[in-house]
Amino acid sequence: MKEIMTIGIFPCQGRCNVSMMTKTVAEFLLDDQIVRVLPNLSLPLNNESGVNEKYIALNGCPAKCASKEFELAKISPDAEIVITKDFDPKNNEKYAVLLNIDEEIQLVQEVIDRLSGGSGPF
Repeated sequence: MKEIMTIGIFPCQGRCNVSMMTKTVAEFLLDDQIVRVLPNLSLPLNNESGVNEKYIALNGCPAKCASKEFELAKISPDAEIVITKDFDPKNNEKYAVLLNIDEEIQLVQEVIDRLSGGSGPF
C-alpha cells in the first residue's frame, strides 16, 4: 500500500483576534486531500490506513497555546509557527476583521510545502 502524506494543522484554541486569525488561515488552507484542520488533540491521531501525517502547531502569539496542547498530548509537532510576536491585541488590530491575511496564509503555505515536499496553491 502506498503511503499518503497529509498535514494536520492545529490552530490556537483561544478567542482573541490572533487566535481567530489562526483558525481562519487553517480553514483557508484546508483541502480535504493533503491538509486537514485538527479540532483537538485528544482524538487518536495515529492510524493504520497507510497515512503518514505531519503536524503543524499554528500559534497566534508568543504564548504558544497550540504548541502547549501538543506538549500536553505528548506529541511533537513537525513545525511550529508563531504568527505574531506581540501579545497586545491593540497592536494586532489588523486581525479584528480577518480580511487582510495574505501574508499569514503565505507563511503557513510555505511550511506546508516544506513538510509535504510540494508546492501549494497560494
